[in-house]
Amino acid sequence: MDFKEVYKKERVTRKFTNRKVNEKLLEKIIKQAQLSPSLLNSQPWRAYVVTGDALAKLKADSKAKIKAGDKPDEDFASMLSLDWDTFPSQNMATMGASQAYFFRNKLNLFVDSNNDMFNAPAIVFLTIPKKSPAWSVFDLGIFAQSIMLLAIDNGLAIMPAHSLVSFPDLVRQHAQIPETEMVGMAIGLGYPDRSAEVNDPKFFPDRVPFEKIYKLIK
Repeated sequence: MDFKEVYKKERVTRKFTNRKVNEKLLEKIIKQAQLSPSLLNSQPWRAYVVTGDALAKLKADSKAKIKAGDKPDEDFASMLSLDWDTFPSQNMATMGASQAYFFRNKLNLFVDSNNDMFNAPAIVFLTIPKKSPAWSVFDLGIFAQSIMLLAIDNGLAIMPAHSLVSFPDLVRQHAQIPETEMVGMAIGLGYPDRSAEVNDPKFFPDRVPFEKIYKLIK
């Protein structure tokens, strides 16, 4: 697929179909993503792909925690500050992922899709060692972006989501992740449900005006 086409398709899918993703394809994508650069070639990442019965059990346990009112307890919250500067705070308030649904009185679509883990047939959980510098978080982001672009190039849809790692202890249990690793982020992979209202392009959030983020110095 032409790179411009791949990049233009990098939009999240908030509901997938039940169609399974071929395990060999998942393996191919992660293997190719290993070419991602990292600080001093440290390659701090690990990828745990959860599908089938293991994923079904994780989804059920996660939904039970949500219904019980348990609060998220992300691993990265212990490593990184969750205080936001004014610039990103304003962006989230005006064009955050949920705002397009809120302004159309459709916030329930957004919430339900998150709680259902987007009906993803495969989720890639990405980790770094608990003993890691902040640079490893940056490296993990590069690795994640590589996975998403490769997935799109191979005909899959993507859903990187904060909500997928809300309960890291559950993820560790079902994905067989050692206690020595932080569950940093996760990406749902599969095929988009084109009939689902939650996937309507009208809900795609805007981007900050280019002149606000770009400066050329000569």
